[in-house]
Amino acid sequence: MVCVTPRAGRPRSSEQADGPTARFSPLVRAWFDSSFAAPTPAQIGAWEAIGRGDNTLVVAPTGSGKTLSAFLSSIDALVRAAASTDTNAAAAAPAGRCKVLYLSPIKALAVDVERNLRSPLAGIAGLARAQGLPTPEISVAVRSGDTSTADRRAFARSGADILITTPESLFLILTSRAREMLAGVETVILDEVHSIAGSKRGAHLAVSLDRLDVLLERPAQRVGLSATVRPVEEASRFLAGGRPVTVVAPPSTKVIDVDLIVPVEDMTQLGVPTEDLSGASTGEPRRTSIWPHVEERVVDLIEQHHSTIVFANSRRLAERLTARINEIHAERTGVGLDPGTSSPAEVMAQSGTSEGAPPVLARAHHGSVSAEQRSIIENELKSGRLPAVVATSSLELGIDMGAVDLVIQVESPPSVAGGLQRIGRAGHQVGAPSHGVIFPKFRGDLLSSTVVAAGMQTGAIESLSVTSLPLDVAAQQIVAIVAMDPITVDDLQALLRRSAPFAGLGRGALDAVLDMLSGRYPSEEFAELRPRIVWDRVSGLLTPRPGAQMLAITSGGTIPDRGLFGVFLASGEGPGRRVGELDEEMVYESRVGDVFALGSSSWRIVDITQDRVLVVPASGQPGKLPFWRGDSLGRPAELGMAHGAFVREIVGAPEAAHARLTAIGLDANATNNLLTYLNDQQAATRIVPDEKTLVLERFRDELGDWRLVIHSPYGAAVHAPWALVVAARMRERFGVDVAAMHADDGIVLRLPDIEFEGGFPDLLDLISLDPDLLQAEVTDQIGGSAVFASRFRECASRALLLPRRQIGARQPLWQQRLRAGQLLEVASRYPSFPIIAEAVRECLQDVFDVPALAELHRNIANRQVRIIEVETAQPSPFASSLLFGYVAQFIYDGDSPLAERRAAALTLDPNLLAELLGGADAPGLRDLLDPAAVVAAEADLQRL
Repeated sequence: MVCVTPRAGRPRSSEQADGPTARFSPLVRAWFDSSFAAPTPAQIGAWEAIGRGDNTLVVAPTGSGKTLSAFLSSIDALVRAAASTDTNAAAAAPAGRCKVLYLSPIKALAVDVERNLRSPLAGIAGLARAQGLPTPEISVAVRSGDTSTADRRAFARSGADILITTPESLFLILTSRAREMLAGVETVILDEVHSIAGSKRGAHLAVSLDRLDVLLERPAQRVGLSATVRPVEEASRFLAGGRPVTVVAPPSTKVIDVDLIVPVEDMTQLGVPTEDLSGASTGEPRRTSIWPHVEERVVDLIEQHHSTIVFANSRRLAERLTARINEIHAERTGVGLDPGTSSPAEVMAQSGTSEGAPPVLARAHHGSVSAEQRSIIENELKSGRLPAVVATSSLELGIDMGAVDLVIQVESPPSVAGGLQRIGRAGHQVGAPSHGVIFPKFRGDLLSSTVVAAGMQTGAIESLSVTSLPLDVAAQQIVAIVAMDPITVDDLQALLRRSAPFAGLGRGALDAVLDMLSGRYPSEEFAELRPRIVWDRVSGLLTPRPGAQMLAITSGGTIPDRGLFGVFLASGEGPGRRVGELDEEMVYESRVGDVFALGSSSWRIVDITQDRVLVVPASGQPGKLPFWRGDSLGRPAELGMAHGAFVREIVGAPEAAHARLTAIGLDANATNNLLTYLNDQQAATRIVPDEKTLVLERFRDELGDWRLVIHSPYGAAVHAPWALVVAARMRERFGVDVAAMHADDGIVLRLPDIEFEGGFPDLLDLISLDPDLLQAEVTDQIGGSAVFASRFRECASRALLLPRRQIGARQPLWQQRLRAGQLLEVASRYPSFPIIAEAVRECLQDVFDVPALAELHRNIANRQVRIIEVETAQPSPFASSLLFGYVAQFIYDGDSPLAERRAAALTLDPNLLAELLGGADAPGLRDLLDPAAVVAAEADLQRL
């Protein structure tokens, strides 16, 4: 890997013979000079590397011209080719026409790039006509899940010079005859590398890119783009599979301006009397929630700015905020806004407002709003007709949302990198600062928001790690590869090992997957275990079984199927246009006639069929807010260490704390609330937990039972496996049921009131784990956990063991769970079944952060981290925040499906699992097969 740091000063004029754009043809150079004052440092470095033919990774903040830096060299090559090639000859050979493949992680970004490409292509064509030169005809095609059948057929028939697509659509093209259209690709541009490199979706894409290279005369040049990624070495390894990469990373001059606002004086005292404008008390109590205050301030900020994006951490909150923003705006303006009307013209006609007045202040934008509606919302924001959008991560990536001048984040951002991505949506132009405002919802959230804001200012983004050896992804890609061309096992292994996620793929793991795909396991007990490929073990040749290609096409991809119901407008001829989608469990709780809100509109249910919900607009009627169940991995361990270090810094230097917090961007209320929060915690437990000092707090609850709280900042991925092991140890030690709940800030355990001889026992030995045996202890507890059952279902689906019957057809989630449970019952009898091993690996490495937990307990054993045990009369402030989540978990515990709450007795092949988890010497894996552990798991199953 070669790092290039282009000069950060003003580039030389492109008119000079050796200027940055001198490498381009006169038409392209003239267009750039007429459109931009000068190239950015990122563009200069990218053009140099791309011009040499290097695989290139461009790391630069939003608004640095990264996308154009990647495209302009390719556009120039196409312009030169058009000037020297017979157009008719090129049209006669569509298979070699496509030269540039642009890959976007989200469909909206792909469409956005296609729209932005029109400007340079139209500008270059206009200059050619003005100069009397032949007009270069450069075609652009888009292929995504939203692309019409007619457009897909047009590309398969005629091709295009530039194809803009998604990872999933690339997989489908490579697994069909349309792959011939990609035989001439010379450049692959991969945008937003950081968003997929550390996921199974990225592993899936990496294999697809190497499958593409097999079709080409020589491997395509790869150009990666990212605004926030660390370390660049890992991103480079993902981009090119370990082959040489030139990194272009100019010094960032991007200004991130973050304000952290608390709209109340005391976040713990929300019921005191308010005062009118004269200062006299009105005698009316404030509402005992911070939300009304936050909502009103959000409306203030939206009204004070031209264009605003409000980010929420869940779809339900996005819908709720949108509804309240519009209600408050209507109350202030006196205009009776109709939340059920989606047409601006209809709203203006109803309200009597003049042309140009905003019909609503904000609209909701998230993954469950239909693609058509999202496109309308994006266009309305860009054009200035819509003042604000309330979004989830659906707008977190680099979509050009126009002149957004403010980003509001409600609740703490999920990470520093996520916060930078979101705040970076403001000031999307070159050199423009990004201004963001964060509204925390309680004091614990205020602390998390402050730590993230401080990390954003210093650029302390979390590190990236490429997913290693996901066997479910390998199984899916193997079926697709073999379905298109017979291949030997040796060649297959070599192909898979070219990509970074499978660089360490050994024959043991590969043979286990091939055994599963070629029919080693009994299909009479579970039909989908029937063979998909034929493995001639003498010659080593792999050939497809009938239906293998259709299986890969209908069930390919890595995004989990959540069993969502599509929502469609009812019409006389059947379902009309798509409105969005709803969670299966919410639909089961709904009835015909119910009104719900979706996408800032109200809808009445007229019919619920087996696979969709039919609705009609319910203009002006309030509707219940939908909910969607989602997974969040929580705070990364790296951010957890920064969290603890920040607390230690503030508590250790109280005289400088006020100035430090003000410099981060906290207003007076936020500063006072945070300092009071830390002082109250210190008064309650004598010491505030940080990354070097953990606190074990115990107290009695209202029923007299013991509550044990382990205060730790290391994040949910570290605390989840810790809680599993500690709860199991306590059940074994005390012989009673111990309930456990983990969160980003620690663990809560409930120990029933029992008599202890000689006083309360010392618990430090129970919560301190042996780092060398920790992985085996965690693995021993995984089989009986809900997280394992849900991850096994998703892994089995990716491995094509729970296939869809047809593309686009809804699969009820309860049926998926039932089928997954039946598969698990069969598979658990075979120690080497690879998908069980993969589900365990995913839990240990992707969901849980077992290495970080082991490192923490290694530091505890070395006394670099200490644990202080305290007893309090009532929950400390930190414990109160954790208990809120504890109560919420058990309120909804009954909603968890039985199929994902029952235990499973697992026996795993130690050699296969050792290979997956890092080598034959992985500690503790042999202990996993202890018969006593299996007997205990079977006993748990019988008890349940």
